[in-house]
Amino acid sequence: MKKMTLLKNRKSKKGFSLLELLLVMGIIAALIVAAFIVYPKVQASQRSQAESNNIAAIQAGVKSLYSSTSNYTGLSNSVAIQAKIFPDNMLNGSKNLAYSSFGGDVALASENTGPTGALGSSFIITYYGVPPTECTKIMTAVAGNFYKAQVESVIVKPVDGVLDVAETTRACSLNRKITTLIFTSI
Repeated sequence: MKKMTLLKNRKSKKGFSLLELLLVMGIIAALIVAAFIVYPKVQASQRSQAESNNIAAIQAGVKSLYSSTSNYTGLSNSVAIQAKIFPDNMLNGSKNLAYSSFGGDVALASENTGPTGALGSSFIITYYGVPPTECTKIMTAVAGNFYKAQVESVIVKPVDGVLDVAETTRACSLNRKITTLIFTSI
């Protein structure tokens, strides 16, 4: 009978114990830290994928624009902008400039580096200001579609060759804050 009395006199506890609150706060803190670690990596991966898509779109647009001619003579950013070759997300106002999602300039020009060596036998897409962390991702994604590919002055995909991934990684990480990628197409 005494046990029954003790149970009736005992007040029911409301709320959470200190241990429960600390456990919940620890879980929330771990999730926040994980988000800060993962988010920049996901964002960088998305930017690399978007730029790879932009490069492919530019190449296809230039080839389509010049499909009825035997060379790319006269190709420039202003011609490409007027022909709406650059994706809209690369244009900034009314200037004749195109920008990557990294903020660097993107330039188009005709070249004489095609198989014949004739003026305008090829064209180049030059990406300035590419972060080294995203350089290798972009190059490995799109270099196979080009005649030749370079990181700065280092040829990482020679004419009629395959991309050298090890050389690309090395060239992309040569103690630079930003890198220039050059894609040659015929």
